[in-house]
Amino acid sequence: MNVKMNAGLGRCQGTARLLVKPVQPVIALGASPDVLTKVLNAVHHTNRHSSLDDFIAVALPEMDMGRDRMLPGHEIELIGTENVLSQFQRLEGMLTLQRRSMLQPLKIEETFYDVGEIGAAYVRDRIFEKRTPGWLQRSKMRAERRGKPWKENAREVKAEKMFVLKLNYGNVVLFIREIRLELKDVPLFVSTYGFSSARTGHQAVLPVWPKGGKKIYDEE
Repeated sequence: MNVKMNAGLGRCQGTARLLVKPVQPVIALGASPDVLTKVLNAVHHTNRHSSLDDFIAVALPEMDMGRDRMLPGHEIELIGTENVLSQFQRLEGMLTLQRRSMLQPLKIEETFYDVGEIGAAYVRDRIFEKRTPGWLQRSKMRAERRGKPWKENAREVKAEKMFVLKLNYGNVVLFIREIRLELKDVPLFVSTYGFSSARTGHQAVLPVWPKGGKKIYDEE
């Protein structure tokens, strides 16, 4: 029997949080990116199989600009419900990280915030995705199927110069921006990857505070 998996947006209830951070020896060995990859893939898997009313949102509060590109930092903060975050913790990828003592102790906690406080939205910016080889190839194939002319736009958008983080999910590439906004008493909607829409007024503002002195995008 085929099980239909979620696609598109789902609601993040935002009642609980889980901080995922590698232990210092993992950071010192430069293995933090491996932890990030496993965590992000586990979030995607959880959201694909969860209820559309119970998604996990991803925050990267240590995201910062390095010498020539945006870096994700070491901390990954997950926002959801105790139920969905518990499901996430039980996935084999997460259990493997814990068995190998690669993570600091995991503890699900309640979220506390006041409306009007400043939080952060982590939005998927599709402008940059339209310059990736995968997108160009799909665009060319669509044009050929429709019998329409296709010409590659030679203009290249430099994501690393625009304070955008590049994340790879196999053949899928996501570009993530961090936007500082006021927290509001409205439903939060994120994709199966755990990130928000970039549409003004539709960003999922999470109760997290970006760390460091990096430049981020403020919106009125």
